[in-house]
Amino acid sequence: MIKELLKKLKIVLFTKRCDMCGEVVCFDESLCEECCALSEIEEPVCLKCGCSKKECICKKHQKEVEYKAVIAPFYYEGAVSRAILNMKMNGMPKLTALQGKFVADAVKKHYKDVDFDFITFVPMKKSDEISRGYNQAALLAGIVSEECNIPVKDVLVKKRKTKVQKRQRANERFANMYDAFDLRENADVIGRKILLIDDVKTTGATLTSIALTLKAYGAKSVYCAVVAIVK
Repeated sequence: MIKELLKKLKIVLFTKRCDMCGEVVCFDESLCEECCALSEIEEPVCLKCGCSKKECICKKHQKEVEYKAVIAPFYYEGAVSRAILNMKMNGMPKLTALQGKFVADAVKKHYKDVDFDFITFVPMKKSDEISRGYNQAALLAGIVSEECNIPVKDVLVKKRKTKVQKRQRANERFANMYDAFDLRENADVIGRKILLIDDVKTTGATLTSIALTLKAYGAKSVYCAVVAIVK
């Protein structure tokens, strides 16, 4: 009786939001209409750019990448772009729960034959993380770790503040991220197969910079998984 009253009180006091994108939904719904209709990236997938092979963008981005492969459940468009914006910039870290599960499903599907040693994630400058209150990549990595039964390790640091990537031209993004990351003291990556998690992949500059860092310290290979890919 008391539990039922508390449940009704929560419904009255708190707005129900879509588990994927954070938009307001009816009390008996978990997803908005647009998120219910989401389509995942069509297979077969080009593992170099993460897009469907029939929409491959490898020729568009001619910079060589340092990671072995990249995958994502979605393209960065429509409800998915809104979902990531709300999760990342509008104080809705809870949205990482469902988004992370979609990433985990993609990992199980496309990397089923890869025996990862551990998962890591794109780090933020400590001051930026404190300001935001969380690192969305770390939260996503935690969900993927639970779903895929792969340990997660915090092995990276961001050495310097970089310009906001979305404000940079494509050819400026790699320079912006050059030498921006380093390995944490006492972190061991030698000979390891590592799964790197982030929210969005645009040109691959951030993922490439981190993969280069990990490989420079002896990592065997770096695979990437993100929520969405920009076509």
